[in-house]
Formats: sequence, structure tokens, C-alpha cells
Amino acid sequence: MAKGYVSRWKRRESEKETHIMDFWFASRAENAAVWDSEMEAQNDCVLFNRMEISISVAGGAHPSGNFKVEKRAEGEFVVFCDAPFHQGSD
Repeated sequence: MAKGYVSRWKRRESEKETHIMDFWFASRAENAAVWDSEMEAQNDCVLFNRMEISISVAGGAHPSGNFKVEKRAEGEFVVFCDAPFHQGSD
């Protein structure tokens, strides 16, 4: 298992799939999306954990969960989860 930092997310624009969100992950915290407060990041962790996000990896899909907050710098917080991410450059 490896850390995958949430880097961005977007609701699908297809009329048939408006309820689906796509997420992108980074292998390094410096490439992650940033929250201004730990509370905001914690609140989004709760939402992400409820969304039943699946990570597409070689060999199929892996359910994510247990999103956590990490302080990156003063006033900067990032969100990550552990999953079998491919560790490459991002």
C-alpha cells in the first residue's frame, strides 16, 4: 500500500453520469490539492469516506477509504488515503 494524495476531483459532465465524481491522486504531498484549514480537510475526509471511491489499479478496482489529513506546511493541509497506487512521477 502507498499514500495517494488527493490532487483534484471533478463531477462527470455526461447527462447519464452526473452523480459520478472522478478523483486524481498524486504520490507526493507537494502535488496535492491544498486545504487552508485542518477542519475543512477533515470535513472533506468525511465526505470522501462516505462516497465509496474506487481506485483503478492494475488487476482491477480497489475500494478506498480511511481518508486522512496531513499538515504540509503552515496553513496548508492535504488529504490522502492508502491504496495499491502505482508509484511513479507526478
